[in-house]
Amino acid sequence: MLGPISIQSNAWWIAVLLGLALLIPLTWFAWKTRQGLERGFRLGLTLRTIGILLLLACLVEPHWTTQRAVKGANIVTVVADNSQGMSVLDIGQNRSRGEKMIDRLMSPEATWQSKLAENFQLRSYRFDRDLRRIMDFSSLDFTGDRTQILNTLNQLKERFANLPLAGTILITDGNATDFDGNLPDLTGLPPIYPVILGNDGQLNDVSLAQVELRQTVFDDAPVSIRANVASSGSVPKQIEVSIQNLETISGELSNLPESKIISTRADSKPVNVTFNWRPIETGIQFYQLEANSDLQEGQDSESEATLLNNRRVVMVDRGQKEFRILYVSGRPNWEYKFLNRSLYDDPQLKMVGLLRVARREPKFEFKGRSGESSNPLYRGFGREEESERYDQPVLVRVNTRDEVELRGGFPKTAEELFAYDAIVIDDLEADFFTYQQLTLIRRFVSERGGGLLALGGADALDHGEYEKTPLATALPVYLDRGPEFAPGENLSWKLTREGWVEPWTRVRPLESDERSRLTAMPPFKVLNPLPGLKPGARVLAEVEDAQGKAFPSLVAQNFGSGRVACVTVGDLWRWGLKGESEQADLARFWRQLARWLVTDTPQQVEIQAKMEGSNTRLVVKARDKEYLPLDLGQARIKIRKVTAKKNQLESEEKPSFTEIDLHAEPVPNVSGQFEANFSSREAGAYRAEVEVTDLNGVVVGRAETGWVNDPATEEFARLQPNRSLMEEIAQKTGGRVLSWSELDDLGEELAKQPAPVMEAWSYPLWHNGWLFLAALGCFLGEWALRRKRGLA
Repeated sequence: MLGPISIQSNAWWIAVLLGLALLIPLTWFAWKTRQGLERGFRLGLTLRTIGILLLLACLVEPHWTTQRAVKGANIVTVVADNSQGMSVLDIGQNRSRGEKMIDRLMSPEATWQSKLAENFQLRSYRFDRDLRRIMDFSSLDFTGDRTQILNTLNQLKERFANLPLAGTILITDGNATDFDGNLPDLTGLPPIYPVILGNDGQLNDVSLAQVELRQTVFDDAPVSIRANVASSGSVPKQIEVSIQNLETISGELSNLPESKIISTRADSKPVNVTFNWRPIETGIQFYQLEANSDLQEGQDSESEATLLNNRRVVMVDRGQKEFRILYVSGRPNWEYKFLNRSLYDDPQLKMVGLLRVARREPKFEFKGRSGESSNPLYRGFGREEESERYDQPVLVRVNTRDEVELRGGFPKTAEELFAYDAIVIDDLEADFFTYQQLTLIRRFVSERGGGLLALGGADALDHGEYEKTPLATALPVYLDRGPEFAPGENLSWKLTREGWVEPWTRVRPLESDERSRLTAMPPFKVLNPLPGLKPGARVLAEVEDAQGKAFPSLVAQNFGSGRVACVTVGDLWRWGLKGESEQADLARFWRQLARWLVTDTPQQVEIQAKMEGSNTRLVVKARDKEYLPLDLGQARIKIRKVTAKKNQLESEEKPSFTEIDLHAEPVPNVSGQFEANFSSREAGAYRAEVEVTDLNGVVVGRAETGWVNDPATEEFARLQPNRSLMEEIAQKTGGRVLSWSELDDLGEELAKQPAPVMEAWSYPLWHNGWLFLAALGCFLGEWALRRKRGLA
């Protein structure tokens, strides 16, 4: 062996050596004359010597020895993209990328597969979300919702871990939905040879690139959806963007905003469009945004690359059907009138009133009528059986759910009080409550997570002697310190810096309109000056007196799981007496403040959907009536797929939902928590409703949630081929990017490259015409040189 050259015949070595010993000296004498060696002898001597060596080498039969892949022992995989991204139309094409790929793969003229099959086992696969083996490529339907290239490569590595995989041909556009910017470790993969589909140029397309949902406590438009409409290539100048409720039949009552017409930009930058409205319905709702690029008459444009990115579905959670607020007041007043009227216009806010019309009096026997010991205020109203005694306050219940609610006055148990979402205490001294009730109110905020609003007045806050009660720790102000200054009259309301950034403290959406409104507000005359603010308390509004001294008028803080606010102005009702517009502004302020109190208030049963790839994990939290974790219970979940309803004429064709029931399992070592997993690869909107029952089968509560499975958002985030990703994968695995025409030579190229199963292979160098032609060329060259020098 002389490196990769081996000698097959040893019998002719003596003849070769004798030939060299005889012919080389003869060559030297052939160039010698009487005058010595002829000029140019070195070149001539070299040519003849090479020719002699080539001829003598044939006697020992030299062979070139190397390694090559064993025929039929190694595997080559052809992996084709089956995702929806293959439905994209490139500019100037009337067939999609996928259709063109099938033509290339199934055409009788595509001989590269048969050439590969001569030396390798050829296996066909398709991929989208997963990798699947196929018999041929006619099964490609391009319905996959994801292009998970990296996951596909990892599955290839796992499947062929102990098999001789020599290479992989990856046919795709390279737009991987599982690529986060960093490639994983590709060690263990064979050489990858990507064949990139699609053109790199700009495509004709309109898409909803980004959709953002924002929910605020603004009274006019608590729901805001903002969408970025992107356009590229030759598309219409005018695009219609519309929004519809998936579960509303055409023609039903709806307050959705009107469609909007936007103009595309010449630089192809996205155009923002925003929809603001107040939905009529409560609970989980699904809305579909659509960008319609139908051509107007007279406009010329090519077809869009895809229509699958023109729609987006958004879930809106409007909260529970109703929030119950308990209002407790020391006397009937104007504040209650305006507050009750304001919340009445909001179907989700239900305020129950407990009004004291007479204070508790000293206990004595009244002699007005013989045998009468009850309060004569109730005489003649048919309420003698429930008439209060003289030593009890006279209370009036308003807007109660039934005759039992609040019959015993302010709730005395957690079960009764925790049924409300917020409490409003208006102009009421601490002695109205028992010590246990004040402790219960504090627990209502810190443990139950409810909202508490304390309004100012003659018997409120610092004048109500709350400083030494359990409730004092929940308030955002100190009550055991005297105020530094006594406020004057003519107090003007102003927002602080923090108040300007809170949407629920502002009444008008525009800053200029809000400043004008604040300037026109009437002055107030009643204020409870706060002795001091606690750390963490936020002053959202102030009032200024005629001397320019500022006093906090709206203070808020979080306390435990809930939130607390204090309004120190005791005659806020003056705002609503100025005029109709001011009365509407006051009503909006009360509604926004009430919604802030009940926002994010925990419920007895809650359910949350957590997306984890294609799997949705449903987490249920259940509490008893005292809002302690439910020890023993069962949770059953019903999942419905929400589909868009047609118009009324088509609504009887088939049901709009498909359903499945799941049993949520208790989470070990976590009281009151249940979990269930739901997996669906079908795109769309899903609604989950849970019902929790206790050990006795009594229903504890119900809740609902929803989510949207919209893989098209990632699938069509980019339409141009990701050539750089494919080149990086090919480089790191030892492959290279190929064109369709280069596939014809790939079989021969792979056969010569290292493969898992190799065999030794030798090629006879002497059995080639080029060796004899080279020797003949050397002799002719040497002869011509001799003739030139005049030698025989």
